Amino acid sequence: MDELANQLNYVLGHFGIKSFIGFGVGAGANIFARFALAYPQKVDALALINCTSNQSGWIEWAYQKMNSRSLRARGMTQGVLDYLMWHHFGKFPEERNHDLTQMYRMHFNRNVNPNNLSMFIDAYLQRTDLGISRDTDTIKAPVLNITGALSPHVEDTVTFNGRLHPNNSTWMKISDCGMVLEEQPGKISEAFRLFLQGEGYVAPLSPTKIVAFRRLSDVERRRPCRHSPVIRITENPISEAIAC
Repeated sequence: MDELANQLNYVLGHFGIKSFIGFGVGAGANIFARFALAYPQKVDALALINCTSNQSGWIEWAYQKMNSRSLRARGMTQGVLDYLMWHHFGKFPEERNHDLTQMYRMHFNRNVNPNNLSMFIDAYLQRTDLGISRDTDTIKAPVLNITGALSPHVEDTVTFNGRLHPNNSTWMKISDCGMVLEEQPGKISEAFRLFLQGEGYVAPLSPTKIVAFRRLSDVERRRPCRHSPVIRITENPISEAIAC
């Protein structure tokens, strides 16, 4: 996982990016967290979904080892497929969104290379602890730490939140979903927008004001944009979600 994090430097160098705002999910969130610890000057902010900050436990290790061996020997079996669905959606996803879960089952069956997935699982199982603590070394960049109320990774995000500094981190649990991006995209997009606004990266304009702004003449558009003072999210502005 550290090697994958270091490879981000090649991406930044290729596109000439000096610093960025990262948006990662699952293993991607863990990679971004590692990169932010190693290169704090290159990360402006992070939005991380279901981020794990510690090494794999015995239960996770045993389940994933069985899945990895099954993928190499027999391909995508029903047992592996059921575990992948639980890993992404939590319990009883069909009861929440039958069409979405069927689409993902079809995707895992038809489009996922079993050997590649097996190697990726093995790499993720070998991850090390991030080694952070809010009392000593932790991630310097602002962090929006998100999970779903029905996700199997809620406890991982709670642990991660306890290792971040409270002044520059926000933990958010979105209700009625396990896979937040797919099940609650509106709430996530609004949370991300407000997070960026709180860090001073976007102008606090309502949709009607944005339309009016686009209708300005070219002369008007060249005038400097006056931003309101930087704000920080201290509570969840989205209905039906929990934050602390």
